Amino acid sequence: MQIATFLLTSAAILLTPGPTNTILAASGAAMGLRQARLLPLAEALGYAFAIGFFLSLANLLGDVPQALPLMKAVAAIWLLLSARKLWSLPVVPEMPARSGAFARVLVTTLLNPKAMLVGTLSIPSLLPGQPVLGLFAFVALSIAAGFGWTLLGASLPVSLRRHSYRMAAMIVCGFAVAAAVSAAQ
Repeated sequence: MQIATFLLTSAAILLTPGPTNTILAASGAAMGLRQARLLPLAEALGYAFAIGFFLSLANLLGDVPQALPLMKAVAAIWLLLSARKLWSLPVVPEMPARSGAFARVLVTTLLNPKAMLVGTLSIPSLLPGQPVLGLFAFVALSIAAGFGWTLLGASLPVSLRRHSYRMAAMIVCGFAVAAAVSAAQ
């Protein structure tokens, strides 16, 4: 029963709009599904590393109150930098996939607050004693969800696609402000 609860919780987390999902959808819209199809693997890789890190960190720094705000501040800075980069990217679907897209999705996922939530709360509370199972299950679900977000972006009407990176930049900037406010509290 705990695994079912974990899977449903994970699916809800992965389907909730966030920085990584925004970038996946914008990349699908800007580059097309064929050229953006590997980006969900960057998301999965990012979650694998980040959740593994947070599982370890939760054990080590559970008693250090400054750790969480510092991690939120780093995430806010990265999200602001990503928003700035996204704002300036041209949308040219015929171009080969941008070399920076994979790295942008990977780093954004590494710093995604969802990884912190899963690694410090979801897996330890829903699957105590089974962190590896939780990690692999979440990563597998992230590939499916990431492909869905990429497909969603690629399915947008052409009239919206040309604005995809700028819309994503504004959304990611909002997440950066939220992370900065949360870090400051």
